[in-house]
Amino acid sequence: MSQYKRQTYFLAFPLGIVITILFALLVAEKGLQFYIAICMIAELAILIALLVFVPRSLSFVDQVFYFSYTSYFFIVTHTDLSHSIVVGSFTPIFLAENVNSMAMWTIVFMVGAYLSLSPRQVRIFLGYIFISVTAMALRNIWVLQNLGRLDFGILFRWISPIASLAMAALLIQRMGVLQQKRATTDALTGLLNRHALYRILEQEMERSVRYGNPFSIIIFDVDHFKKVNDTHGHLVGDAVLKGLAELVSNIIRQVDYLGRWGGEEFLLILPDTDREPAGLLAERICSIVKGHRFGLLEDITASFGVTCYQPGQNLEDLIHFADSAMYQAKQNGRGQVAAIFNM
Repeated sequence: MSQYKRQTYFLAFPLGIVITILFALLVAEKGLQFYIAICMIAELAILIALLVFVPRSLSFVDQVFYFSYTSYFFIVTHTDLSHSIVVGSFTPIFLAENVNSMAMWTIVFMVGAYLSLSPRQVRIFLGYIFISVTAMALRNIWVLQNLGRLDFGILFRWISPIASLAMAALLIQRMGVLQQKRATTDALTGLLNRHALYRILEQEMERSVRYGNPFSIIIFDVDHFKKVNDTHGHLVGDAVLKGLAELVSNIIRQVDYLGRWGGEEFLLILPDTDREPAGLLAERICSIVKGHRFGLLEDITASFGVTCYQPGQNLEDLIHFADSAMYQAKQNGRGQVAAIFNM
């Protein structure tokens, strides 16, 4: 991703310099806008140099570019509006053209920021945009009110860009939520995926070390799952996995974490749970699975391995203990629970 962003910048920044030079020539007699154009050209040149000579500066370049160039657009637009008010050429149509153009380019920057910045930086960026646009609108309205030139048409035309920006912000937020969900959710079962489970395990280990709270994990999988697929087909196998995921989700607490560990294996993380209640929960789930009908299949069972985090353990040991316990349950006849707390 970083490589593609850098390549994009190497194409876009020189092109931006050319366009900004043309803009500078166009506004050469407008004072402030001309100096803003010079600043934009200088900044793009500096950002290109940073990308060439300091490759690790990409994140810094992202932040500077999106915040500063959005600011430039706001300043240029506000300068145009203020100038038109002073010379008496201010009209609702002129306002609409300026603020709609500003809104269009700001939305482009919002989407780019969403693709480039961290979620926290995007939230700050969106807040900055709305504060700036609101300040511009209030300033514009206040000046026109003092001049006795404020009317409904002018007020109405400020609604369009603000509404457009609000809709874009909501869509971007929704895109972020969906992207995060895809990154942490198993597509088949809708449970947490392996990556998300690893992060939660690391968080629970840190919490256990800091506060001394116990936590346990249970690894379980469907017995003879290959036989289910070979005999009934993969669609039936998928239905069994989805059914098992839904069944266990309805048994556990809201504070527990259930995810698909891989294939037919599932991992259950139990915060603030010691070995005894973890074992009892595994026995209960095991019994319910045995008595549950998965579509046309009545003989589905699962094997469960239970372990509890011990001070000084690393993540690999914790998972190894639970995994070993599950295979011990399989060796003991399947459809049952085994626990290992130290090896």
